[in-house]
Amino acid sequence: MIPPDADNSGLTILNNATNVTRWGLGAGVGFAPSAYKGDGTRVLPFPLVYFDNKWVQVIGTTADLKIGSWSGVSVALRGQFSLFDGYKGSDAPILNGMENRRGAFWYGPALSWGTGFGTLSGSFLFGGNKGERAKIGFEKAFAFGQFSIAPHVGAEWLSNKYVDYYYGVRPSEARAGRAAYSAGSTVNVSAGTRIDYRPTKQQTIFLDVGVSRLGDAITDSPIVGRRVVPEARVGYMYRFK
Repeated sequence: MIPPDADNSGLTILNNATNVTRWGLGAGVGFAPSAYKGDGTRVLPFPLVYFDNKWVQVIGTTADLKIGSWSGVSVALRGQFSLFDGYKGSDAPILNGMENRRGAFWYGPALSWGTGFGTLSGSFLFGGNKGERAKIGFEKAFAFGQFSIAPHVGAEWLSNKYVDYYYGVRPSEARAGRAAYSAGSTVNVSAGTRIDYRPTKQQTIFLDVGVSRLGDAITDSPIVGRRVVPEARVGYMYRFK
């Protein structure tokens, strides 16, 4: 979520800000080794869509309906699709005989607080029968000519329903070497850096690299083989306006 403009304070529906539309298109690819035992590195190409006006902001797989902004704090209702969640039973030997776990559409409130020290963001999202997840993050961008570097850190709480769906083993799925496992809630922590290069005003090439440390309720699962998961995303976007 982009920090709010100080001139557009108050509820979005009540302020008189001019409705200016900006949009762009691009593509990217994400790389991350799977946390599941025996599963390899996941490579996922994805389209990049950017759209922003007074009411809505869309970046990639995240869409925000803008509620309002007050003293640097913006509030929105968020919808988001998780790209890397889930697996197929054929992805690795340890998953053979498991029912497929699918990605989910998440929705809920989100906020962003822009200060001179950086941007603090948070969200609490619901995924139906896949549980809840709450995230808090902080990043600070530094500009160097056509480049910008933004270190970021975050922590994400995952409900027991979420962890059990993606990392649990149901009694009907248990077998030798894969005991039944009912998971509890947990917290993952992450850190990384995003580098943007803008050869022109309209074009952006980005690289985002980071690492996540998975919580105990995940790593205790018999189907999980990693505690630390590095990941990277690279992409290109052209803004038409």
